[in-house]
Amino acid sequence: MTKLNTNDHLLKNAVIDSFSWSTEEYHHDNEITMNDYLDNHLLHGAKIMFQDGSYAEIIIDGQRYALDAKGDGDSFNHIVTLNAI
Repeated sequence: MTKLNTNDHLLKNAVIDSFSWSTEEYHHDNEITMNDYLDNHLLHGAKIMFQDGSYAEIIIDGQRYALDAKGDGDSFNHIVTLNAI
């Protein structure tokens, strides 16, 4: 029987959610993708704590999360991953 690893450090680095969307506008870099996400798709009640290019940190209900923005196949499809930190 294999025991489930419940090491908090490993769990905190796991991708826990992602959000993907498409635009008619070309995003020439991932910083534009992050700005679009923060301006138009951020979860209600989230507070932006830090942003640097395609990386941001937010707080939702007292929990801090890292966000990473990137293309999802091309410059018209995008994805942001959410990781607990």
